[in-house]
Amino acid sequence: MKTESVERFDRTAEGYLRWWAPVLAPASARLIASLGRLRAGLPGGEPLDVIDMGCGTGNLLFEAARRWPSARLVGLDASEGMLEVARRQAAGLPDSARTRIKFVAADAAAAPAPDASFDLVMTGFMIQQVTDRATAMAELFRICRPGGRVAIVGWLTEAVPFGPEAALEEALAEVGVVRPAPRDVKSGHFRTVRQAADELRRAGFRQVSARSGQLEHAWSAEDFITYRTTTRDLDLFEAMTEETRGRTLEALRRRLTALAPDDLVFRPPIVSIVARKG
Repeated sequence: MKTESVERFDRTAEGYLRWWAPVLAPASARLIASLGRLRAGLPGGEPLDVIDMGCGTGNLLFEAARRWPSARLVGLDASEGMLEVARRQAAGLPDSARTRIKFVAADAAAAPAPDASFDLVMTGFMIQQVTDRATAMAELFRICRPGGRVAIVGWLTEAVPFGPEAALEEALAEVGVVRPAPRDVKSGHFRTVRQAADELRRAGFRQVSARSGQLEHAWSAEDFITYRTTTRDLDLFEAMTEETRGRTLEALRRRLTALAPDDLVFRPPIVSIVARKG
Protein backbone atom coordinates (compact mmCIF):
# COMPACT_ATOMS: atom_id res chain seq x y z
CA MET A 1 0.00 0.00 0.00
CA LYS A 2 1.28 3.45 -0.93
CA THR A 3 2.06 5.91 1.83
CA GLU A 4 0.52 9.35 1.99
CA SER A 5 3.81 10.86 0.82
CA VAL A 6 4.10 8.58 -2.21
CA GLU A 7 0.49 9.29 -3.19
CA ARG A 8 1.19 13.00 -2.98
CA PHE A 9 4.33 12.68 -5.10
CA ASP A 10 2.36 10.70 -7.69
CA ARG A 11 -0.18 13.51 -7.95
CA THR A 12 2.24 16.42 -7.86
CA ALA A 13 5.19 15.18 -9.92
CA GLU A 14 4.67 17.80 -12.63
CA GLY A 15 4.56 20.59 -10.07
CA TYR A 16 7.62 19.15 -8.35
CA LEU A 17 9.53 19.32 -11.63
CA ARG A 18 8.41 22.88 -12.30
CA TRP A 19 8.72 24.41 -8.85
CA TRP A 20 10.79 22.27 -6.46
CA ALA A 21 13.41 20.48 -8.56
CA PRO A 22 15.07 23.83 -9.48
CA VAL A 23 15.40 24.63 -5.76
CA LEU A 24 17.31 21.39 -5.16
CA ALA A 25 19.35 21.27 -8.39
CA PRO A 26 22.38 23.28 -7.16
CA ALA A 27 22.86 20.93 -4.20
CA SER A 28 22.75 17.91 -6.52
CA ALA A 29 25.40 19.43 -8.75
CA ARG A 30 27.65 20.25 -5.79
CA LEU A 31 27.35 16.74 -4.35
CA ILE A 32 28.38 15.11 -7.63
CA ALA A 33 31.22 17.61 -8.08
CA SER A 34 32.49 16.83 -4.57
CA LEU A 35 33.01 13.19 -5.54
CA GLY A 36 35.63 14.16 -8.09
CA ARG A 37 36.67 11.60 -10.66
CA LEU A 38 35.41 8.16 -9.68
CA ARG A 39 37.11 5.21 -11.30
CA ALA A 40 35.73 4.52 -14.77
CA GLY A 41 35.48 0.84 -13.89
CA LEU A 42 36.44 -1.92 -11.51
CA PRO A 43 39.66 -3.97 -11.81
CA GLY A 44 37.82 -6.55 -13.93
CA GLY A 45 36.80 -3.90 -16.42
CA GLU A 46 33.11 -3.67 -15.48
CA PRO A 47 31.49 -0.25 -15.86
CA LEU A 48 30.92 1.85 -12.77
CA ASP A 49 27.49 1.06 -11.30
CA VAL A 50 25.57 3.93 -9.69
CA ILE A 51 22.14 4.06 -8.05
CA ASP A 52 20.13 7.10 -7.02
CA MET A 53 17.80 6.10 -4.18
CA GLY A 54 14.66 8.26 -4.38
CA CYS A 55 15.65 9.78 -7.71
CA GLY A 56 12.55 11.96 -8.02
CA THR A 57 12.50 13.79 -11.34
CA GLY A 58 16.20 13.12 -11.95
CA ASN A 59 18.33 16.01 -10.66
CA LEU A 60 21.07 13.90 -9.10
CA LEU A 61 20.78 11.03 -11.56
CA PHE A 62 21.20 13.16 -14.68
CA GLU A 63 24.08 15.10 -13.14
CA ALA A 64 25.86 11.77 -12.55
CA ALA A 65 25.12 10.62 -16.11
CA ARG A 66 26.74 13.74 -17.50
CA ARG A 67 29.84 13.50 -15.27
CA TRP A 68 30.60 9.78 -15.67
CA PRO A 69 30.22 8.78 -19.35
CA SER A 70 30.90 5.08 -18.75
CA ALA A 71 28.65 4.62 -15.72
CA ARG A 72 25.56 2.44 -15.68
CA LEU A 73 22.90 4.22 -13.63
CA VAL A 74 19.72 3.19 -11.84
CA GLY A 75 17.09 5.67 -10.72
CA LEU A 76 14.92 4.17 -7.98
CA ASP A 77 11.79 5.80 -6.61
CA ALA A 78 8.60 4.62 -4.90
CA SER A 79 6.49 7.13 -6.84
CA GLU A 80 5.41 6.04 -10.32
CA GLY A 81 4.41 9.64 -11.00
CA MET A 82 7.91 10.90 -10.32
CA LEU A 83 9.45 8.13 -12.42
CA GLU A 84 7.15 8.97 -15.33
CA VAL A 85 8.39 12.55 -15.28
CA ALA A 86 12.01 11.41 -14.88
CA ARG A 87 11.71 9.11 -17.89
CA ARG A 88 10.35 11.98 -19.96
CA GLN A 89 13.19 14.24 -18.84
CA ALA A 90 15.74 11.52 -19.62
CA ALA A 91 14.45 11.41 -23.20
CA GLY A 92 16.03 14.83 -23.66
CA LEU A 93 19.51 13.59 -22.77
CA PRO A 94 22.03 12.55 -25.43
CA ASP A 95 21.74 8.89 -26.41
CA SER A 96 25.12 8.23 -24.80
CA ALA A 97 23.64 9.20 -21.42
CA ARG A 98 20.00 8.14 -21.80
CA THR A 99 20.75 4.55 -22.79
CA ARG A 100 22.79 4.02 -19.62
CA ILE A 101 19.91 4.84 -17.27
CA LYS A 102 17.39 2.33 -15.93
CA PHE A 103 14.39 3.32 -13.78
CA VAL A 104 13.01 1.09 -11.03
CA ALA A 105 9.82 1.56 -8.98
CA ALA A 106 10.63 0.44 -5.44
CA ASP A 107 10.91 1.57 -1.83
CA ALA A 108 14.36 2.81 -0.87
CA ALA A 109 14.24 0.65 2.26
CA ALA A 110 13.91 -2.51 0.15
CA ALA A 111 15.79 -2.10 -3.10
CA PRO A 112 15.35 -5.00 -5.55
CA ALA A 113 19.12 -5.41 -5.95
CA PRO A 114 21.61 -8.06 -4.81
CA ASP A 115 24.10 -7.34 -2.06
CA ALA A 116 27.15 -5.30 -3.10
CA SER A 117 25.66 -4.22 -6.44
CA PHE A 118 26.85 -0.62 -6.74
CA ASP A 119 30.09 1.33 -6.61
CA LEU A 120 28.20 4.51 -5.70
CA VAL A 121 24.94 4.71 -3.76
CA MET A 122 23.58 8.25 -3.66
CA THR A 123 20.45 9.99 -2.52
CA GLY A 124 19.27 13.58 -2.51
CA PHE A 125 16.65 14.93 -0.08
CA MET A 126 14.98 11.53 0.25
CA ILE A 127 16.37 10.24 3.52
CA GLN A 128 14.08 12.42 5.68
CA GLN A 129 11.02 10.85 4.03
CA VAL A 130 11.62 7.29 5.25
CA THR A 131 9.92 5.93 8.34
CA ASP A 132 13.03 4.27 9.80
CA ARG A 133 16.28 5.90 8.73
CA ALA A 134 18.45 3.23 10.35
CA THR A 135 16.79 0.62 8.13
CA ALA A 136 17.28 2.80 5.06
CA MET A 137 20.95 3.37 5.94
CA ALA A 138 21.41 -0.38 6.34
CA GLU A 139 19.96 -0.84 2.86
CA LEU A 140 22.40 1.70 1.41
CA PHE A 141 25.21 -0.25 3.07
CA ARG A 142 23.90 -3.60 1.81
CA ILE A 143 23.83 -2.69 -1.86
CA CYS A 144 27.14 -0.79 -1.79
CA ARG A 145 30.21 -2.74 -2.89
CA PRO A 146 33.25 -3.03 -0.60
CA GLY A 147 35.39 0.00 -1.36
CA GLY A 148 32.37 1.79 -2.83
CA ARG A 149 30.98 5.09 -1.67
CA VAL A 150 27.73 6.52 -0.43
CA ALA A 151 26.85 10.17 -1.06
CA ILE A 152 23.91 11.90 0.63
CA VAL A 153 22.54 15.42 0.66
CA GLY A 154 19.70 16.24 3.03
CA TRP A 155 18.07 18.84 5.23
CA LEU A 156 19.24 20.16 8.58
CA THR A 157 16.69 21.25 11.17
CA GLU A 158 18.41 24.51 12.12
CA ALA A 159 15.73 27.19 12.27
CA VAL A 160 16.07 29.69 9.42
CA PRO A 161 13.02 31.97 9.24
CA PHE A 162 11.39 32.12 5.83
CA GLY A 163 8.85 34.90 5.47
CA PRO A 164 6.48 33.23 2.97
CA GLU A 165 6.16 30.12 5.17
CA ALA A 166 5.12 32.28 8.12
CA ALA A 167 2.77 34.25 5.86
CA LEU A 168 1.03 31.06 4.75
CA GLU A 169 0.53 29.79 8.29
CA GLU A 170 -0.77 33.19 9.40
CA ALA A 171 -3.21 33.28 6.47
CA LEU A 172 -4.52 29.81 7.34
CA ALA A 173 -4.98 30.85 10.96
CA GLU A 174 -6.79 34.05 9.94
CA VAL A 175 -9.30 32.07 7.89
CA GLY A 176 -9.61 29.33 10.50
CA VAL A 177 -8.08 26.48 8.50
CA VAL A 178 -6.39 23.81 10.61
CA ARG A 179 -3.86 21.52 8.98
CA PRO A 180 -4.78 17.85 9.41
CA ALA A 181 -2.26 15.72 11.26
CA PRO A 182 0.00 13.81 8.83
CA ARG A 183 -0.71 10.09 8.53
CA ASP A 184 2.84 9.10 7.65
CA VAL A 185 5.61 8.79 10.20
CA LYS A 186 8.87 10.21 8.85
CA SER A 187 12.38 10.14 10.23
CA GLY A 188 12.67 13.88 9.61
CA HIS A 189 15.64 16.15 9.05
CA PHE A 190 19.12 15.64 10.49
CA ARG A 191 19.46 17.65 13.69
CA THR A 192 23.19 18.34 13.28
CA VAL A 193 26.07 17.59 10.92
CA ARG A 194 27.59 15.33 13.57
CA GLN A 195 24.37 13.33 13.90
CA ALA A 196 24.31 12.81 10.14
CA ALA A 197 27.88 11.50 10.13
CA ASP A 198 27.27 9.29 13.16
CA GLU A 199 24.26 7.64 11.50
CA LEU A 200 26.43 6.53 8.58
CA ARG A 201 29.13 5.25 10.94
CA ARG A 202 26.55 3.20 12.83
CA ALA A 203 25.42 1.72 9.50
CA GLY A 204 28.97 0.48 8.95
CA PHE A 205 30.43 3.14 6.66
CA ARG A 206 33.94 4.49 7.22
CA GLN A 207 35.92 7.58 6.20
CA VAL A 208 32.80 9.66 6.75
CA SER A 209 33.00 13.30 5.72
CA ALA A 210 30.03 15.57 6.48
CA ARG A 211 29.71 19.30 5.94
CA SER A 212 26.97 21.87 6.23
CA GLY A 213 25.84 24.12 3.43
CA GLN A 214 22.97 26.28 2.32
CA LEU A 215 20.63 26.49 -0.62
CA GLU A 216 19.46 29.82 -1.94
CA HIS A 217 16.39 30.29 -4.10
CA ALA A 218 14.51 33.52 -4.76
CA TRP A 219 10.74 33.09 -5.00
CA SER A 220 8.26 35.56 -6.38
CA ALA A 221 5.00 35.92 -4.44
CA GLU A 222 2.95 34.40 -7.26
CA ASP A 223 5.34 31.51 -7.84
CA PHE A 224 5.26 30.67 -4.14
CA ILE A 225 1.45 30.71 -4.15
CA THR A 226 1.29 28.50 -7.23
CA TYR A 227 3.80 26.02 -5.81
CA ARG A 228 2.03 25.69 -2.48
CA THR A 229 -1.49 25.47 -3.89
CA THR A 230 -0.75 23.06 -6.75
CA THR A 231 2.05 20.96 -5.31
CA ARG A 232 3.27 21.16 -1.71
CA ASP A 233 -0.16 21.80 -0.12
CA LEU A 234 -2.39 20.53 -2.91
CA ASP A 235 -4.44 18.26 -0.62
CA LEU A 236 -4.98 21.06 1.89
CA PHE A 237 -6.25 23.53 -0.70
CA GLU A 238 -8.36 20.94 -2.51
CA ALA A 239 -10.16 20.19 0.76
CA MET A 240 -11.21 23.83 1.16
CA THR A 241 -14.49 25.22 -0.04
CA GLU A 242 -14.23 27.72 -2.88
CA GLU A 243 -14.99 30.54 -0.46
CA THR A 244 -12.38 29.46 2.08
CA ARG A 245 -9.78 28.98 -0.61
CA GLY A 246 -10.44 32.46 -1.97
CA ARG A 247 -10.19 34.04 1.48
CA THR A 248 -6.99 32.15 2.23
CA LEU A 249 -5.36 33.23 -1.01
CA GLU A 250 -6.41 36.83 -0.43
CA ALA A 251 -4.90 36.78 3.06
CA LEU A 252 -1.72 35.09 1.83
CA ARG A 253 -1.24 37.43 -1.11
CA ARG A 254 -1.70 40.45 1.17
CA ARG A 255 1.03 39.21 3.50
CA LEU A 256 3.43 38.24 0.73
CA THR A 257 3.08 41.63 -0.93
CA ALA A 258 4.16 43.28 2.32
CA LEU A 259 7.44 41.34 2.45
CA ALA A 260 10.75 42.82 1.34
CA PRO A 261 12.41 41.13 -1.67
CA ASP A 262 15.08 39.55 0.52
CA ASP A 263 12.38 37.96 2.67
CA LEU A 264 11.32 35.93 -0.39
CA VAL A 265 14.74 34.27 -0.66
CA PHE A 266 14.68 30.70 0.66
CA ARG A 267 17.96 29.83 2.44
CA PRO A 268 17.56 26.43 4.12
CA PRO A 269 20.55 24.69 5.75
CA ILE A 270 21.63 21.37 4.26
CA VAL A 271 24.21 18.69 4.99
CA SER A 272 26.29 16.69 2.50
CA ILE A 273 27.85 13.39 3.57
CA VAL A 274 30.27 11.18 1.67
CA ALA A 275 31.54 7.89 3.11
CA ARG A 276 33.18 4.64 2.06
CA LYS A 277 32.23 1.02 2.68
CA GLY A 278 35.10 -0.95 4.14
